[in-house]
Amino acid sequence: MTSGGEEALYGEELSPGALVGTWVVEHVHYRGPVSLLYRARDTRTGEAAALKVMHSRFTEAHTALRRFRQEATTLQRLHHPHIVEILGHGELADGRPFIAMEWLPGRDLAAELAARGPLSPKEALEILEQVGAALEAAHQAGVVHRDLKAQNVVCLRGGAEAVRVKLVDFGVAKDLSPQTPGISALTQTGAVLGTPLFMAPEQIRGEKPDTRTDLYALGLLLFYLVTGKPPFLGTTPHEVEEQHLHAPPPRPSERAPVPAALDAVVHRCLQKRREERYPHVAAMLEALRRAVRGGQGAVPTERTMALYAETSVEGEPDGAALERMDALLESASTTARDAGLEIRVDGASCVLAMAVLPEGETEEREARARLLASALALIRIAEALPSPPRVTLNVTVHVDATRRWREKSWSTPSGTGACCACRAGRRPLLAMRWSPPRRRCGGWRRTSSRSPCETWPGQAIAGSWACGEAQGLMPWRRSSR
Repeated sequence: MTSGGEEALYGEELSPGALVGTWVVEHVHYRGPVSLLYRARDTRTGEAAALKVMHSRFTEAHTALRRFRQEATTLQRLHHPHIVEILGHGELADGRPFIAMEWLPGRDLAAELAARGPLSPKEALEILEQVGAALEAAHQAGVVHRDLKAQNVVCLRGGAEAVRVKLVDFGVAKDLSPQTPGISALTQTGAVLGTPLFMAPEQIRGEKPDTRTDLYALGLLLFYLVTGKPPFLGTTPHEVEEQHLHAPPPRPSERAPVPAALDAVVHRCLQKRREERYPHVAAMLEALRRAVRGGQGAVPTERTMALYAETSVEGEPDGAALERMDALLESASTTARDAGLEIRVDGASCVLAMAVLPEGETEEREARARLLASALALIRIAEALPSPPRVTLNVTVHVDATRRWREKSWSTPSGTGACCACRAGRRPLLAMRWSPPRRRCGGWRRTSSRSPCETWPGQAIAGSWACGEAQGLMPWRRSSR
């Protein structure tokens, strides 16, 4: 018979003081969907340990129970400096299985990036060499991790020492070794296991994984480390999965100041067909070393201000409307040049002008004031024109860090905003990216669409922004309509 005190200690959630094997529970560290992770202490050595205990509701689930036990046997086979070390495993009196592992005093890479921001290519290489070494050891033992992500890589605190990481959570790892006769595999074809943000196409399709499945995840992790975000995002898991299956991967150099050579490494890792990825981890790491140490330098970054003017007409444009559009765009070009901006795109219905911001705070504020005054002047010109023809002028101003490419194109590394002038073959293209609507300020409305915005008195606008702090402005729009 169990006493009331023991029931309190060994409930669904173990209480401090509960003895599990030779480890005494100190507190709950993490509550997961299948198990709880406790910080515990070895009664023999006094050393801290991580104690993973399955929820009691899963002890009757045959597959979940076998998978939990397989994690323990998998870790027993994998002894590597960059893989979490197993200390023991067993069952509680009520049948709940547990795994005792070394305690890792640090935080996972997701928390690390949230605290300090994206890593430099050199820092990312230092981490991925260790993660890659762990994966190589697992692959040589016939194990595919199948859930490689930032949350499953723990960054250990080492003071002034170089960063050290360990790969954890082999809960959905796939054993590729031949099955014992009479014992079925845990994962049958058609089953989907993993995390949608970090799943390879073959995982999403429910196909059998192999070592190249982890290489896809390694490419996703590389992208995440240097940009701070996964390459594919969506509001639902299905949206993310569709991108993994069909969307071309974005280049990390479009979102962060990294060597352009690093794009090729990510691109090959993220091939939809696994046959087109690197054949093994060592080949990927060698390519990454060349990209970081001997590849092209980081794309130079400049703080830039931009003015974008676009004309539109209601209905089918006639000769008068086309003349009005040309006149407005000519005014936009002249006004932008007078404000010290350089014309970068001079299209049939749009003009994009940009200039590098001056260094000093006072000079920068003056440049911003000129930029806003130019935008307001253009709106006044358009508003003063008679109607018909009904031609609308949309004007956007933006200040942000930009990167200048060899093709003289620009993009915003923060991903928040506005102007990206690029060239495809001989034809100039203009891509505009807008941040979602969040707030209003002094008569300007931030918008996520390219439709005309409301118009408010210009004096309040100029006063609000011309005296603003010397920080990045988000994209704001004004329309003559």
